[in-house]
Amino acid sequence: MQHFNPMQYLAIDIANHFGLDKQTYDQRIDWVKANLDDLESYQDKAEEPILFAKSVKALRDSQLGIKTGHTVALDSVNSGLQLMSVIMRCKRGCELTGLIDQDTRSDAYTAITERMNALLKQDGIDEITVTRKQAKDACMTWAYGSKAVPKRVFGELVNYFYLAIENEFKGALELKDILQDSWNKYALSHSWFMPDNHYVFVPVMEKSYKRYKITEINYMPTVIVNENIGTDFGISNIANAIHSIDAYVLRTLVRYCNYHKGKIKHFMSLVDNVVYKDVVINDDIQRYKNTGIADISFINNINEDNIKHYPVELINQLYNKCLMLLEHEPFELITIHDSFACSPIHCNRLRHYYNVILAELSNSTVIDDICNQLFGDIATIKKGGAIYNEILNSNYALS
Repeated sequence: MQHFNPMQYLAIDIANHFGLDKQTYDQRIDWVKANLDDLESYQDKAEEPILFAKSVKALRDSQLGIKTGHTVALDSVNSGLQLMSVIMRCKRGCELTGLIDQDTRSDAYTAITERMNALLKQDGIDEITVTRKQAKDACMTWAYGSKAVPKRVFGELVNYFYLAIENEFKGALELKDILQDSWNKYALSHSWFMPDNHYVFVPVMEKSYKRYKITEINYMPTVIVNENIGTDFGISNIANAIHSIDAYVLRTLVRYCNYHKGKIKHFMSLVDNVVYKDVVINDDIQRYKNTGIADISFINNINEDNIKHYPVELINQLYNKCLMLLEHEPFELITIHDSFACSPIHCNRLRHYYNVILAELSNSTVIDDICNQLFGDIATIKKGGAIYNEILNSNYALS
């Protein structure tokens, strides 16, 4: 993974707000260097003029040695498709969402655009050119089960879109179909546990029309209400399952960045003195058995009385994670969905933690566990080959 100093991260931040976030880090830094003396004059041309001005002000203050408190925000690349690709170990999908580097800043929507245009040209359709905006609008909704939006965007050419998806995001396509089949007919809710024991509960809500009489004015209006009613078909499990993994990544990233040093050291002291006995299954151990992830939140539940009943391999994995965290001081993190902001002093560590979390997801059986809870059976989802080390070295998982 490429490392940068705080001033370089400020330059990356400035370039991002100008609209150069699809370029490589080096290209962004070089653009700021080339325009360093008159950056202020570019504000009106920036995609995000206010944020651009704020970042330039932070750079100017830093040049004068003035503390700014400025935070640099880095976003996950095409987060939905990125997560679907990583948990299916789809190498091509990971390449197109920044998780496996090709010495460039990949973009899934551009890849679909180029693939569609190539397919159209291959069939002799030269008069139509697909735009990135069209591909983005279709991709963002298709990934969560929509057929209407891709059809509306591309009309009779929609099959070219599906062919492009099949070529570039085979793993996401397979996962979408699996999750779509997980709908339980007429169930009032769907629910599952995450690797950190977070419980996801999603009631099935349907809009219905009701008439209510208002006696005082002798009036009976018709109103739309949301009711907990089961249906024979639904696609929301696709989005909800992926969003729950997205939220898990966020929670874990916060736990890594802003860890409690006292709790970490206390847990490590318990490990140094433990004498292991028979394993006694609890919620943490069950999640570990089901997902393969020794979640860092488990240390909050481990004490001198119960640590001896945890599996040795689980404790060892937690211990190694604690060692990793202690390599860097804790720092505050601001999160907005798939955007993560911190001081430029800590951006290298932020990117490293994100890579670690997604690499671990790629090795895990988190999606198998979620599907087993939804389907009510035990099965293993077929995935691609190991990509753990490649994700660890990613430059553009966050960008």
